[in-house]
Parts: sequence; C-alpha cells; structure tokens
Amino acid sequence: MNDAGLVREVDYRGRWVNQNGSVLSIDEQVEGRIVGRFISKKGRAAQDVSYAVHGVVNGELASFAVSFDDGHANLASITNFSGRYARDSGVERLHTVWVLARQFEDSARTKPTQVWNTFITNSDVFVKRDDD
Repeated sequence: MNDAGLVREVDYRGRWVNQNGSVLSIDEQVEGRIVGRFISKKGRAAQDVSYAVHGVVNGELASFAVSFDDGHANLASITNFSGRYARDSGVERLHTVWVLARQFEDSARTKPTQVWNTFITNSDVFVKRDDD
C-alpha cells in the first residue's frame, strides 16, 4: 500500500535531548498544540533553568517557541524551532532549525542589538529519550 498523501500522527509527548544536552519536555499535546518546558545547556540561557514551551504540530512537522524569561530573570530573547520528525531503527528524532531573536548582544544586557544582528540561526537534532 502506498502511504502518499497520508498524514502520519506523531506523539511528541516525552523527553527529547539534543546534541548539546539541552532538554525539551513535551507534557501536553492536544488538537495540534504542544506545551512543555525547555532546559538549555548551551549559550547565554541560564543553564539548568526551565523555560516554558508553546507550539504546534501537524503530523511529522513541529514548531515551538521558547521565551527565555523564567519570571525571575528575563534574558530578552526568544527562540523559535521548526522541525521534522523521523523514526529510524526505532530511534525517534526531531530534526530542527532555529532562529534566536535577541534584544541585547551581551550577557549583561547593556548593549542593544541592531536590526541586522538581532537574529542567530542554527540547527539541532533532538532524540526522544524514554530511559531517563
């Protein structure tokens, strides 16, 4: 049977870890919306601080945003991830590209960015981890 044209439903709930050790935890998935938490292990984000995640999913496609404001310290930055789910040899992966928008160039938040250097982009691969 040919699967062309079929939208594959994916359960994104669970713990996903990227190549840097950052953790995406999806706690809720309802009617194409996801909610969870993100803990960064790299960059200027406060390491080991949990930030809210909100996003949408559509079959094998997912998009979510992280605002780096935990209610105590506002890092004045937001990262948006868009990705594609893949399962190979039983391993679930979420291949993403991301865009970070930041209001300040420096970690002390004293040097505002200009429009041209507000954005940083890169990619991450998250692997679903049910073992820990």
